[in-house]
Amino acid sequence: MLRSFVFCAVLGLLSSASAGALATRNAPQVNEAFGLYADGDSVGVHSLFYAGGKAMVGDPSNSTSADAFPVSFTRNSASSSSPWTANPNSTTTTDSWSDEMLYIPSSCSSSDEMGFIPSEEANETTTGFIFYGQYVMVKNEAGDISSSFYIRSSSAGEGVYSLLWDAGDDDTAIPVSLRSAKPSNS
Repeated sequence: MLRSFVFCAVLGLLSSASAGALATRNAPQVNEAFGLYADGDSVGVHSLFYAGGKAMVGDPSNSTSADAFPVSFTRNSASSSSPWTANPNSTTTTDSWSDEMLYIPSSCSSSDEMGFIPSEEANETTTGFIFYGQYVMVKNEAGDISSSFYIRSSSAGEGVYSLLWDAGDDDTAIPVSLRSAKPSNS
């Protein structure tokens, strides 16, 4: 009898702890600033940053770009039809950009690199970004949801990677997940 009680008590505590852990892993709220982190089995966890209009992953201080900055995102709607706006997350430098939208290359683009632009252009898609919990997904016009994020080593600095979309055919591309919260084990 006592053993059953102890088992139930431990199970109840674990359930409460799990529920609490899940509550802290929700998507950022609308108009709440958030960062993004790329998480891959073979490369670990790295933050996303801006460098010359490109979305890069790693430590911006290692970048050879003159305008490499950590990024803070906001979304003004939970809808996938609303772009995610990026701004420099820096107070110590004069930033050369602001209010740019994160984009993935469109299906007709010759590039697989993601980046930032001030207004939507023909070969870039700035909408479709959604959260599944803390994970970033992309919802296309047909309603299909995918997470086809990759990184590739870049010549822009040691430990700096280009963030890619739908680059599964590239042997040098490493699959990653994008998250709004840095994993606690990193």
